[in-house]
Amino acid sequence: MKRLIAGCLVLSSVLALSQPNQTVRLMFVGDVMGHMHQIRSAFDSASGKYDYTAVFSELKPLFDNANYVIANLEVTLAGEPYSGYPQFSSPDELVDGLRAAGVNVLVTANNHSVDRGGVGLQRTIEVIRSRGILCTGTFTDSTDFNERNPLILERNGIKLALLNYTYGTNGISVPIPYMVNLIDTLAMSSDINKAISMGVDDIIVFIHWGNEYERMPNALQKKLTKWLHGKDVRIIIGSHPHVVQQSELSIRENDFRMVVYSLGNFVSNQRKRYCDGGVIAYLELTKTPEGRLTVSGNGYIPVWVHLHYHDGKSRYNVFPVSTYESISSKVFTPKNDSLFRFFVDDTRKLLDQNNVNFPEIRCSDGQWLFPTSVDN
Repeated sequence: MKRLIAGCLVLSSVLALSQPNQTVRLMFVGDVMGHMHQIRSAFDSASGKYDYTAVFSELKPLFDNANYVIANLEVTLAGEPYSGYPQFSSPDELVDGLRAAGVNVLVTANNHSVDRGGVGLQRTIEVIRSRGILCTGTFTDSTDFNERNPLILERNGIKLALLNYTYGTNGISVPIPYMVNLIDTLAMSSDINKAISMGVDDIIVFIHWGNEYERMPNALQKKLTKWLHGKDVRIIIGSHPHVVQQSELSIRENDFRMVVYSLGNFVSNQRKRYCDGGVIAYLELTKTPEGRLTVSGNGYIPVWVHLHYHDGKSRYNVFPVSTYESISSKVFTPKNDSLFRFFVDDTRKLLDQNNVNFPEIRCSDGQWLFPTSVDN
């Protein structure tokens, strides 16, 4: 297992060194949940502290290939008392674990944004920013909104605007002066126009939508996709259903349109079928000599949450399935190996049948087989 991970890490270094000047590599990560079982699991009674490093450490060799790793933080960091569903507040160390793995951008507009009111919303933003992580979607006031909406991501001569919206906040009112970006086409149109006026090369909308536990996008998701694509938002990333939904890339002459309807869960305590994992969406954008962006690589990477027990305590580990596929029966208990196989087979069957120009990316013999070009 150590040799396998080390091999992927070596390739990460090679890719980083060979990256063209005007190319940006993005990875999009699904729902980061914090159920009470996860909180208890992260607590170290000997030190009296929380530690999530091991939960995400298997992802670092993969995330090292990206300039930006963008995840949906679906909890608040409101401080103690910590709690899981239905009103989440996780230890700050959850963000430390994500950062150690390579996550450097968090979106925070989702139905749990105000689980702990305005004070919890504000503290969440403060903790994230104190760790040097970029974030958008929720704001402390109108001044903060104007500064981080859209969030500008700039690397290697490419300037991207990131916008984040949610369908709602579980019926909890957002107290003034705090702000949460809601799905509202008038407000979204204004934000898109602002992004265009800032001279960005492309706009990404990370959106919290759809029906929970439904594995196909609903009519509203498709309607909003069409509307956003019509507004020249070429990249749409979806979250909220807690299960994986299809991804589509449409290639046109000198143009493209992309949507990932749902990334599923990145980490959670949801163990029922289809909910115990998700996908990471990979996107490489390259600027042509004419100054337009093209898709030079894309695909999805299935990830699974391994819940097991060690020293009488539950443990959670998230990892790309292809790094364990050939050895799962030797590493997991028979029950967990069966759950792992169900997730892998279910995910591939769904996406093989419904994805459009969005292939699986695998780690084979210690090497990540990233696509190197897409006809555009």
